[in-house]
Amino acid sequence: MSLIMLVDDDADMIKLTERWIVKAGHETICATSGPEALDMLKAAKPDLIVLDYAMSGMDGPAVFRALAADDATKDIPVIFRTGIEDSESETILKELSPAGVISKAEGRTGLLRIINDVMKRHPEK
Repeated sequence: MSLIMLVDDDADMIKLTERWIVKAGHETICATSGPEALDMLKAAKPDLIVLDYAMSGMDGPAVFRALAADDATKDIPVIFRTGIEDSESETILKELSPAGVISKAEGRTGLLRIINDVMKRHPEK
């Protein structure tokens, strides 16, 4: 069983996603903002982070950069989950090079597939 952190500023999206992940046999911790996630990571080290790209305040790319800059969190794989599909976002995601990227439109099946794929590529987690 893996511990997966969900970071999204949409509380309804967190609840739905958390249900899917728990039913798939994983544990979750949830944050509704980038700063909250970074604070929670001082006490918990998840095996994977599913991070919303567009959040108010501190967006997903800023959270990702903060994770990458911290020795305690830089090795945690991150999957960006986004509803934005524009060339600027695609360029930023290519530069960041997360463990995975998935559209929110792909729903439960797509999300669980990419989680399993990333976890297989990071067996130390």
